[in-house]
Amino acid sequence: MVNRIPITKYQMKKIVFYSKIGIISFIAVFLLGNIIAIAVKDSVKVDRNSYTLKEGFPLFTSEKAYIQLLKNYPYDPGVSFTIHKIKKNESYWDITRKYNVTIDTIIAANPFIETLRAEEGTEIVIPSEKGMLFAFDDILDVWRMSEKIKFTGKIRGNYKPEFFRIFSTDDIRFVFFKGAEPGILNNSIGRLYSYKKMFRLPVNGTFSSLFGNRIDPFHHGIAFHDGIDILAKYGTPIYPAKNGIVSFTGWRDGLGKTITVIHDNGYVTIYGHCSKILVKKGDRVTEKDMIGLVGSTGRSTGPHLHFVIMRHGETINPILFIW
Repeated sequence: MVNRIPITKYQMKKIVFYSKIGIISFIAVFLLGNIIAIAVKDSVKVDRNSYTLKEGFPLFTSEKAYIQLLKNYPYDPGVSFTIHKIKKNESYWDITRKYNVTIDTIIAANPFIETLRAEEGTEIVIPSEKGMLFAFDDILDVWRMSEKIKFTGKIRGNYKPEFFRIFSTDDIRFVFFKGAEPGILNNSIGRLYSYKKMFRLPVNGTFSSLFGNRIDPFHHGIAFHDGIDILAKYGTPIYPAKNGIVSFTGWRDGLGKTITVIHDNGYVTIYGHCSKILVKKGDRVTEKDMIGLVGSTGRSTGPHLHFVIMRHGETINPILFIW
């Protein structure tokens, strides 16, 4: 007996001997398996010049390298996706309606995008769900990003080390944070996000006509459109895009029943085609105050809000501020 355990010293030596053999065998299989995996499996290799590092996270700058990487990506990125080639006169808002995703989802999945002006022929990745497709070069980045965006859901994708792939030789991997907004942005899109925080969407709806030259729906020629049209049901509440003072209410040629609100720093917003105006000149309004209802007054083809942003008398593309 050994320490009152009914086992002989000889048996104890055998147990220790075979335990050592087992441990050594386990380590040998583990190391050999990883060595074989590295030798026979193709690694994900990416040209280092195709991306930059921001806050330690990889941020792709090359459309070609990024799209090619995802087309040939051998693992589960956590979400299915479509590669979409932008068509002539197609906007990102047309694409969001087609695939039922958000602009944020498109931005996160295409870190090389530097403008919200869609360029014909550009290939972009469209995830099948709303959220953030995230590229990382170090598994710790996954947890760092999760902390950064305060994500509480399940991180999806093949990113955790496997028994025979502990020593990953991949340059880049992908995961998906369902429902999350972009956690890392290039400088150009980052500036747009700073503008976005200044104003809120005045009405819940769909962008139907954007800022700039377009075909006039009444005269069928090319005409400049000084705002954006937001499709919404008749009677949908309209809220000011920013706190301010009502400077005009009434009828304006073309715009029908119209509300104008002045804001700080020289900004002015205009709300046209209202069915009903709920404020009067001189009223102080906040983003929580209902100022009117969507309608189709004036020169209009159906219920929608014509929304204009001006600064110091010059019209500005509202897409810079609400999207």
